[in-house]
Amino acid sequence: MADAKKESEHNETDVVNSQITDAVEQTGDNPVDDRGTDAAGGLELLRRLRDNGFESDDEKFAVVLGRPVKEVSAWMEGSEPPDDDIIMKARGIARERGIEIE
Repeated sequence: MADAKKESEHNETDVVNSQITDAVEQTGDNPVDDRGTDAAGGLELLRRLRDNGFESDDEKFAVVLGRPVKEVSAWMEGSEPPDDDIIMKARGIARERGIEIE
């Protein structure tokens, strides 16, 4: 049972790493905000905010961000890179709610 859990966690890590790599490739590793955050860093910020502040729920996160669930899900899957506006908004939400994302 413990081996199955470790394997599952390992596979999940591989998927996340692959998604980050895809996001970086889509933006050419160009900064996505005024602080020089690249796509991979932006995706990590968004994931930490969603996971730590919104129970890892894309729908709840989308409501707070004012974005469609489909768009938020695309970021989390790594099929769409996050934009600069959403990274800045995520930082503001995290600051207001006292959630550490950086």
